[in-house]
Amino acid sequence: MALLQALCGFAHLPQGFRNRDLRPQVAALLGLDPTTYTSGRMSYDLRRLRLKGLIQRIPGTTRYTLTTYGLRVALFYTKVYLRILRPGWAELVESVEPLPKPLRQALAAVQAEIDKLASNANLEAKTA
Repeated sequence: MALLQALCGFAHLPQGFRNRDLRPQVAALLGLDPTTYTSGRMSYDLRRLRLKGLIQRIPGTTRYTLTTYGLRVALFYTKVYLRILRPGWAELVESVEPLPKPLRQALAAVQAEIDKLASNANLEAKTA
């Protein structure tokens, strides 16, 4: 998921992206130290994406570009994760330490305001 999310940020680059350009962003999204997410691991992940047709290598270089199919897949999975999976997991996992009632109420009010703003801006998730 982190790699697909990072690819969305590099999709607009006409000259493409390199392993070393993408690696720090993926490591940060995974919550890892950049030295932990090695160049070899990044090469493996990029090779898998290339074989699946999500990215393509620019001939004669070590740069890659995102294919149209790859952009669609990356955006889809990123949106599903950010809008459905991450909030859903938070609701499924019971909190070990329940929040104090005033804090829960304040967070609920903030969430209601965010939902209202998203609704007014037509940003709510579309259903089929």
